[in-house]
Amino acid sequence: MRGTLLDLALDYESEAAGLRPWERRRRALRESARLFRRMVGNREAVDPGRMTITWATIIDIPQRWCRRHGYLAVAGSWGYVIQRGDEPPIIAGPGDTLVWDGQKLTVQAAS
Repeated sequence: MRGTLLDLALDYESEAAGLRPWERRRRALRESARLFRRMVGNREAVDPGRMTITWATIIDIPQRWCRRHGYLAVAGSWGYVIQRGDEPPIIAGPGDTLVWDGQKLTVQAAS
């Protein structure tokens, strides 16, 4: 690989040259959609004090948000089990909001 961004773009373009145009478009759309979902997921986890879990939330976003506050979050098809040390586990699902008060994580149930 060469040194500039233009060179990198040319390298990628030459790798994709063997693809048919419609395959290139489909791959570009799929990659764009994946990157967009990742950006939206990251935005959901930006607030260090609150995060609402939705059905569209990428699974690892709440896990990373909880880990930032010292909690372990295990995902299931229904939501998350969140726990720190000897504290009792907390259950949170889509619609619930995780709240960090600086000391402890709590869950506000969906209303």
